Amino acid sequence: MSFAASSIYYTLETIGVRGYLNLWDFSLLYCSLLIVPSFYFFIVYLIQPNYKFGLFDKLLFLPYALQVLIQLFGSYWVVVNHGFIIKNQFTFYKFYDFLDLTTLTLSLILLVVSILKIKKYDKSLENNYAEIEDYSLQWIVRLLSFLGGVLLLFAAPIIYELSTGYSPMNIYYPLWLSSSALIYWIGYSTVFRKLTHPIDLPVQEKKLDKISLSDNTKIYHEKLITLMEEEELYLNQDLNLRTLSDKMELSGGYLSQIINQYEGKNFFEFVNSYRVELVKKKIVSEDHAHLNLLGIAFESGFKSKSTFNLVFKKMTGQTPTVFKKSNIKAQKTS
Repeated sequence: MSFAASSIYYTLETIGVRGYLNLWDFSLLYCSLLIVPSFYFFIVYLIQPNYKFGLFDKLLFLPYALQVLIQLFGSYWVVVNHGFIIKNQFTFYKFYDFLDLTTLTLSLILLVVSILKIKKYDKSLENNYAEIEDYSLQWIVRLLSFLGGVLLLFAAPIIYELSTGYSPMNIYYPLWLSSSALIYWIGYSTVFRKLTHPIDLPVQEKKLDKISLSDNTKIYHEKLITLMEEEELYLNQDLNLRTLSDKMELSGGYLSQIINQYEGKNFFEFVNSYRVELVKKKIVSEDHAHLNLLGIAFESGFKSKSTFNLVFKKMTGQTPTVFKKSNIKAQKTS
């Protein structure tokens, strides 16, 4: 909404409705300082749906409150004494320059913070789930990258105006076009994407220090390997750390430490390594020749095509298709 309102504000100037410090010039449609904080809290909501606002969060809206006050002050003088506005127009334009610089600075800070939050969240997902596609926020990272580009287009006219004292209308065209594209992209992503939040995901993923575990740790590790290899728990597409830790009658944190220290992997890598090995065996097996790669992947515990392709390439250095062709060729030549 704030993105769209600001775009309308600039459109009014393009069609000649807004300009030369009239009432529309101080319209609340221009809410640039609300855009990125709103986007930031949208991300926070996706990570923690039950998140409660703290004092720091509320302070992020103070710059926008200042923006509203300046706009209301300007609107008042337009109505009461427009001559005062004309006489002090240089001061008002400097205020708007200050708002633009504040918008840019705050946006860059929140952009970096948002990316760090998402990286921490995805790391937490990999420590708790073997399938993270439904929960991953990498699509938001792509939006943030686009937003970073929009901010660069926003910075260009600001720098030009501050250095020359002149701001031609056409210098804003790339910004408006990219902003419009971003609005549509956000709308498409949120409407057509299933927004879900994982169950039992820790709000804060604590760093697992390499501490000395109990004397029974080796026994627990052997039991874990036995369960994975003999009972083939990795074939369960919905397997997660909570399910596995309950079966082993251990806490999730303790089991996670065992996997980290003995296997050198997080939960996601640990479970999917078994699935990849099974896929590799089935690809070269005549008993599974009637199945395509995706069928073999689903039979081996994978839940989605994208996760299968990503994990297989990461763990083997080859795509499933290339691996299959190279192994079939090797069988024929041997």
